[in-house]
Amino acid sequence: MQISDLLNKDCVSLLDSLPDKTAVINHLVDLVASSGCLCDKEKFRQDVFAREAQGSTGFGEGVAIPHAKSDGVARPGLAALVVKSGVDFDAFDGQKVELFFIIASPHQASDAHLDVLARLSTLLMDESLRQKLKQAQSADDLLAMIDNAERAHMAQEAQAQEVATAEQSAGQSAAAQISSGDDNAAAYYDLVAVTACPAGLSHTYMAAEALEQKARELGIKIKVEADGAAGNRNRLLPEDIAHAKAVIVAADRAVEMDRFIGKPMVRVGVGEGVHHPEKLIQRALSSKCPVYRAGGMLETSSVPMRLYRHLMSGLTYLLPVAATAGIVSAVARLDVLKDSSTGLFLDTIGYSLGTLLFPILSAFIAFSIAGRTSLVAGFTGGVMADMAGAGVVGALLNGFIGGGAAFLLTKIAARFLKGHDAMFALLVYPLLGATITTVFAQYVTSLPAAFIDNWIENFIINAPLPILMVLGAVLAGMMSADMGGPFNKVAYATGVLLLADCLPENGPGSMVMAAVMAGGMVPPLAAALASGLLGRHYFSKEERKHSAAAAIKGLMFITEGVLPFLIAKRMRLACILGSAVAGALATGLHCGLCAPHGGIFIVPLAQNPLGYLFALAMGTLMGALCFVFFRRQLHHVAKRSKGQEPPLSAD
Repeated sequence: MQISDLLNKDCVSLLDSLPDKTAVINHLVDLVASSGCLCDKEKFRQDVFAREAQGSTGFGEGVAIPHAKSDGVARPGLAALVVKSGVDFDAFDGQKVELFFIIASPHQASDAHLDVLARLSTLLMDESLRQKLKQAQSADDLLAMIDNAERAHMAQEAQAQEVATAEQSAGQSAAAQISSGDDNAAAYYDLVAVTACPAGLSHTYMAAEALEQKARELGIKIKVEADGAAGNRNRLLPEDIAHAKAVIVAADRAVEMDRFIGKPMVRVGVGEGVHHPEKLIQRALSSKCPVYRAGGMLETSSVPMRLYRHLMSGLTYLLPVAATAGIVSAVARLDVLKDSSTGLFLDTIGYSLGTLLFPILSAFIAFSIAGRTSLVAGFTGGVMADMAGAGVVGALLNGFIGGGAAFLLTKIAARFLKGHDAMFALLVYPLLGATITTVFAQYVTSLPAAFIDNWIENFIINAPLPILMVLGAVLAGMMSADMGGPFNKVAYATGVLLLADCLPENGPGSMVMAAVMAGGMVPPLAAALASGLLGRHYFSKEERKHSAAAAIKGLMFITEGVLPFLIAKRMRLACILGSAVAGALATGLHCGLCAPHGGIFIVPLAQNPLGYLFALAMGTLMGALCFVFFRRQLHHVAKRSKGQEPPLSAD
């Protein structure tokens, strides 16, 4: 199968200009839909916008490849777009993008289709081809350029396969010679690498091609495993890894890492593989390249990032338990149940689950650091925090201590003790790890952690109303600052941890959680109100179609429902302002939530539910008015730049 089998003339468009990123994506989705490959165009459109929210698919050099694996795709499809004047697409290099391809893939695509999509990503790494495609004069011209480039690439692949086969035969011969004592006969790769991205459609293969090209230029032998949607291609063999000088892992998702234990390794995101292959190769071959060890992060990761990753691992496992404990306890306290045997039963379950929150948080922080051998040490640390009244601060500290203790124990045992691995894993590591953690918790962390935890609680309880409202506004605003980014995650983690500190009761942490959740609910609600009612004439027909879905997602605390409306950076300011108002009012009215998720469905169980609904309404109204104001500004800017009224969808 060739690219021309997925990309036909009707799916190619050459335009002089488009106003913004949203217009480009909408046009590309319409183009690819014309091929009949989509079964739900709106679902695919939402998935493409969601993928863009994770990071721009503009990889620089004037090219972008929006893509998504979606339930809205019936079969794989492609579309191409050339915009002569370029569009600001938040590309990696900050430059405008002129050449766009969109990749539509179902979750279960055939290997043949995925090979074609991977081949397109690889071809676009060729600078001369990119320049030719940007200057194409017609759809036929563009298709002919791609077809010629693909034929040449496939011929090179066939030649490379012949060389690889010959090298494999030579390697087998060399292995035989090695077994007879001739160590110099074998030729192996200098470097091995793995590339992977969440979708596994474009960046995976672009990073692999960039590393291979740069290695050829530098005269370095490299083998790159592309862990894409079709599975591992060019999979690394044990002998490849064993004889390589170093390893490069350019991946934005989990890949098989244990096979690289003991090898010098550079570990980065897949984007670094696309944009800086030479730097990665030089780092990997440097004498200062850190060695990968089992259960540990690489030394190249900054300490804050390592701590952050371990913390988020603990929160991932804490969330469902915290939600269940909070909701069960809140139901038990309802007037119709609180004096009944059912209420007592539910309250007992909620309380029992609440006692597990600290141990679970600590255990999975430790698990993130050192794997299964650290679970008991971490769990013990959480129990100690609960017993000593050290709160969530103590649970966090003890989780890191437990993980660190187990990590050191496994390293020492691996170095000095041989054999009896099962006994050590089942008895020695857990027992010693728990003992060390208990000693540290009892004599080092408990007192300062309890002091800090009590200070935080007293601060929230006794804070003047203006300070409390500012706290709520800041945390809620952070929820809208960068959906899914560090500010958003820090704000949400703060809310969850403070809520866990007071569950199963409605303590001060529940007020913080209320502000945080309000901050996440307001942006899509505000966008829905602005596009569906207050300023619908400033929104395109396509955007107005999303208003109902955005409202539903907002009510369900799915902040990403606002993404189709964020056509410019200033629109994010509207989200922040609306969220800040909601967060300030929620804390100012002493609203509290019993669970870290659930949106509108847990409001009936909230402390001061009517006040919380009022805070949401005021935040939504503020956000919607800001949306309309900024859209009006963009409308007039477009009007001045074109010298006429920009076309808007008529009602």
